[in-house]
Amino acid sequence: MSGRRYVVGLCLLLPSVLMAADDHRPSILLITGDDLGHQLGCYGDRVATTPHMDRLGREGLRFTQAYVTQSSCSSSRSSILTGLYPHQNGQIGLAHLGYRMKSDTWPTLPGQLAKAGYRTGVIGKVHVGPDRAIRFDFRRNDIGQTREIPQVERNLAEFLATVKDRPFFLMLNLFDPHGPFLRDVQGSPKVKVEPGQVTRFPFLKADPADAKERIADFYTCVNRMDEIIGAVMNLLESRGAASNLLVVLVGDNGPPFPGAKCSIYEAGLRVPCIVWYPGRVPRGKTSDALVCLVDLMPTLLEAAQAEIPAGLAGRSLWPVLRGEDAGWRQTLAAEYTSHEPDMYFPQRSIRDGRYKLIVSLMHDATVSKKREYDGAPLARLFPRYANTPPVELYDLKEDPWETRNLAGSLQHQEILKSLTAELHAWRKATQDPLLEPAEFEKLTAWQIPFSQAYAKRKTTSTQPGREGPKN
Repeated sequence: MSGRRYVVGLCLLLPSVLMAADDHRPSILLITGDDLGHQLGCYGDRVATTPHMDRLGREGLRFTQAYVTQSSCSSSRSSILTGLYPHQNGQIGLAHLGYRMKSDTWPTLPGQLAKAGYRTGVIGKVHVGPDRAIRFDFRRNDIGQTREIPQVERNLAEFLATVKDRPFFLMLNLFDPHGPFLRDVQGSPKVKVEPGQVTRFPFLKADPADAKERIADFYTCVNRMDEIIGAVMNLLESRGAASNLLVVLVGDNGPPFPGAKCSIYEAGLRVPCIVWYPGRVPRGKTSDALVCLVDLMPTLLEAAQAEIPAGLAGRSLWPVLRGEDAGWRQTLAAEYTSHEPDMYFPQRSIRDGRYKLIVSLMHDATVSKKREYDGAPLARLFPRYANTPPVELYDLKEDPWETRNLAGSLQHQEILKSLTAELHAWRKATQDPLLEPAEFEKLTAWQIPFSQAYAKRKTTSTQPGREGPKN
């Protein structure tokens, strides 16, 4: 296919100036919602009550085809913070369960901004290992406190007091709407969703016994997240910190339900991505460009006129944000390797504007097939977990929830061949170690006993903490 562009291996990119007439660098607020999919009013959802996020979408630019690199929080966040895919930086599963990046010296988003003179801070979880790899000037990492509006306001006020006259970068990592789903935290949210207001998510193939209760509770957490964002924006505006502020709002993966989070399907990979920057980003626009959260690091470094490291896997979104998106990427890739140790099942995917290819690199997924979801076998709730085809091809225009596998269709063989070549080219360009049989065997040889040990310990408080394989 034409239009393929990769950044990997490029020489050092020099900082660029966004607007020749105005080199005043913005402060940057990057907001992540934990397990937040497209369940927002501005994305067409009619259950969620999200006026503050809808305002960002209404006054900014909203991407409709934004992907995470992997539908697992540590892996996804590692890509935001390093500009690399998980198979490149090594964060192929959850950090607190023993998965680690290959190096603690990667250039990072906060590190590059700090070098450019920014005051950097994080409120909420980082969840990328090792801890020393991701450095912020200011850290408040209590996960539960990000559900408490007064505490978030206190942390934000404390951070702003340290900024003085410097531009700042603040990563606000809200734990909502991740489970456990809390229906009320200090009176928030004001609007609570009841089971009778919801229907089954279209990506769920069967109903867990308490599906509507869990879905209602999930939406209630989305509503609380919105109230927290409203409080944050009000505080920034009252302190005069929003006059030259760039806000990016994203989810780190899809909702925590079968067929979404921890899958390589659309409900797991596609997340909200809103860029709000009054006067610099068009107001009330949407873009169908194929973008990935690996693009955030070069985008924000360009906005800050900071040095963009060589070899990043993503591309700055500024051509798209300015409406100059001719020549933008025509295909978009993603991956899945693991999440928890007993969920090891490597897959790779690529899509164009209409079709999506998924390749499972391992066909005997005994490690993950026995998993349950609230006591119900995942195989019943999402049958492909039990019988995953080696190759899947979907027409996302006609079949957005990926129910009809076209890989065996004679009339789609040219599409299959083309996307297969594109996927191989991406894996080669990004140096996917699993292209090499010896590396695949090495990872699997390490992973299987790790998975078995983890499965035995899940009922206790002891968690394995092995270092990952050295590549």
